[in-house]
Amino acid sequence: MTASSTLPQWFARALASLWAGDLDGFTSIFAPDALYEIPFTPNGPVRLENRQEIEAFMRGLLDGGLLRYGSLTEVRAYEAGDELIVEAVARHHRSTDGSPVDLSYVWFITRQDGQVTRFRDYMNPLEISAI
Repeated sequence: MTASSTLPQWFARALASLWAGDLDGFTSIFAPDALYEIPFTPNGPVRLENRQEIEAFMRGLLDGGLLRYGSLTEVRAYEAGDELIVEAVARHHRSTDGSPVDLSYVWFITRQDGQVTRFRDYMNPLEISAI
């Protein structure tokens, strides 16, 4: 498996949709019964068990307004069949004062028939709690 510095187009479009506030565009990549997990957060693990729960959770993040989404750098994407692993740093900004916030991500994504069935989101909760 060779690393790429670019994301697959389907995933890049989904992230662009999310960061533009288009939740339909983001959640369209998920199967209706997809599982989205964030194992490490300041308040404990998050487990979302379908597309509606994923959308509601993401809406809460967008409406919470802590961050203005930016861009990804230091992308390393590994794709093998229906599996995608992404390591990246997101360059966001605090909504309150515009100061930069860099968040490190590692995503493990499984697809079946072109839809995401499992998404494990490992990010550094200490970076979020500093916001």
